[in-house]
Amino acid sequence: MTDERGPRARPSPSHGHPSPALARMLAPLVAAMVTFLPTGSSMAATPSSTTTPSVAHCTGRFDYALPPTLRPSGGRQSLYRVSVWHEPQGAAMLPADAWKKHLFAALSTPPASGSVTPAREFELRGVGSAAWLQLPANGPEYVTLLATKSMPEAAESLFFQVDAGTGREALAEDLVGKIAASWIGGTRAGFCTGAGAFVIAPSKNERALDAFAAPGVELTVQTETVAAPDDGQSSDGDPPPGAKVLAKNRRNVGGFDGIEERIELADEAAGHRRVYVWVFPGRPADGAAPRIRLSASAFGTHAAQLDAAWNELLATWRPRPVGVR
Repeated sequence: MTDERGPRARPSPSHGHPSPALARMLAPLVAAMVTFLPTGSSMAATPSSTTTPSVAHCTGRFDYALPPTLRPSGGRQSLYRVSVWHEPQGAAMLPADAWKKHLFAALSTPPASGSVTPAREFELRGVGSAAWLQLPANGPEYVTLLATKSMPEAAESLFFQVDAGTGREALAEDLVGKIAASWIGGTRAGFCTGAGAFVIAPSKNERALDAFAAPGVELTVQTETVAAPDDGQSSDGDPPPGAKVLAKNRRNVGGFDGIEERIELADEAAGHRRVYVWVFPGRPADGAAPRIRLSASAFGTHAAQLDAAWNELLATWRPRPVGVR
């Protein structure tokens, strides 16, 4: 399966990096803390050399661990240009209720002009409840497919959303069906989502982001396929005004050769703030070696917690097996 044959003709939005060094260090971290769908991608706890066990997590095609004080605060992900997410099933949220909630949210999107065309609901073969939407934000040349698949054995509901050019609806439905069929509960391989993963060949268009927070500490894990290597660093490398460079060097993390940068920023309220970033530039159109950006920050009073989380993240970062031949 290749993305070039996918249903969406519209190019992906560009992801430029701001030139100011401070924005370069902080903006992706701040952005990661808001407007995300809850993912809950944490797996079971794993032993650690310390007295408090670390907690295993997965983002996209990578596994890692963090101290238990850092809790997931949201995330988002997509593969083959299809946005995917999951929600737990239970008495408080039955699969039918979750479907109605997301369908209503899509239909309630404030239009720029005119009104949203009512959904054409149907049963997508091999998946479940689905609907085609004509959303004003997309323009008349695009339609949006929203679908859900219940996974009772994992007590989860999977959701899928993708835009398609009008006339290419059948391709979008086929693509979502293939992605949905590739999900396996409890596996340690593939593209991690919820209590399982999509065990499918890496896409040329994959993105995954998870954010974590603890008192005084924020941390973000982000992976994204790229058309060309992108280290996300400004060419001059100058730190923000008044900042102190603590470290900047090449560092291999989990078999990926990247650049680590640590700076200390003056902060009138808290004295100073530390920001850590590690970036692997990625290999072109390679879902197994995407651009990786790990970042964390904390006020100086939480420097010990920041260092513990950062060291744990980098020491445990590992690619997940692809799981397909």
